[in-house]
Formats: sequence, structure tokens, C-alpha cells
Amino acid sequence: MRIGFTLIEVLITVIIFLLVSVAIFNIYIVGQKFYQGGEIRAELLQNGRVVLERMTREIRQAREIVTELSEQESGATSTILFEDGHSTTTYRYICYFRDDDLVKKEVNGYYFSDDPSQTLVSWDSNPPEGQTLETKILEEPKIIGEYIIDLKFWGSKVIHTVLTLQNRAEVLELRTKVFARNL
Repeated sequence: MRIGFTLIEVLITVIIFLLVSVAIFNIYIVGQKFYQGGEIRAELLQNGRVVLERMTREIRQAREIVTELSEQESGATSTILFEDGHSTTTYRYICYFRDDDLVKKEVNGYYFSDDPSQTLVSWDSNPPEGQTLETKILEEPKIIGEYIIDLKFWGSKVIHTVLTLQNRAEVLELRTKVFARNL
């Protein structure tokens, strides 16, 4: 009658236990990577949706698109300037632009250089003799979105927008079209 285990039996048991432990650990690590990748993709998608929804809502109501936009994606620009259609005051111009990995929004106005009250005028106004058209920042640039690696605008009646986002190795491209109602 034998009591206990032989050295071979103990070694085999330890090796089997180690193999099972390593397999479980690897499954856990792979699961964590998939979970983190899903979180990053969800964050990029949410961030991109917020940026596009905000821009498209304001572009849709624009009174006038100031930026000269190409008809083709190959000539797209990363900045768009348009007259605010939501404003009750006239001559407020919204500018969306990419700054490093951010999308920012700035609101500007234009006035004549010798006007002490800085009365806002249209962006294409001809200044009186000896004066220049000056830019006044009405609202400092605000961050609208992050993780942006590319921003493109093109088109005339239908404004095409492409937003490319990246966080770590995850890249997401969102596209939309906006019909500007007031143009």
C-alpha cells in the first residue's frame, strides 16, 4: 500500500497546472485587449459624432459660406468659414478648423479699421478710403473634438465633410453631407 505521490506524478501535476494557468492568463490578456480596443473605438465614434453633428447643424443654417470650397475631395480644405445663421445679430462668422489633433470653433466679425465702435460689417465689405477690413474675435477658439488626424470640407450646395480620428492604433473615418438651406 502506497501513501503519497511519486516525484514524477508531482512534476506532471505541476506542469499541467502551469499549462492551464498560462492558457487562462493568455485568454484573459486577449480579452482585455479586445475590451480596450472596443472602448477606444466607442470613444472615437462618440467624439466624431459630436463634432459632425455640431458642424452640420450650423453649416445647414449658414447664411453664406465664405470659404472657397473645391468641388472635388482632392481639393478639399481643412477649414470652413461661414456666416452664422442662428444668430439674431448679423455678421457673425463661424470658423471650424483643425489644430494639431483637435477641432476648434471660433466666432469672428469684421469691422473697418477707423471705426471706434467696431461696428460689424460683411466679410466682403469695401472699406472707405484709407481704411482696412479688420478681424475681431467674438468668441475665442473652443475645442469641439479631439483625436482628429484629418478634417476635409468640399462642395458648393452640398457640403461634404470627412473627419478622420485616431487613438493609439485605432483609426476611424466618418463622412457626411450637408445641404445648406439658406444658400
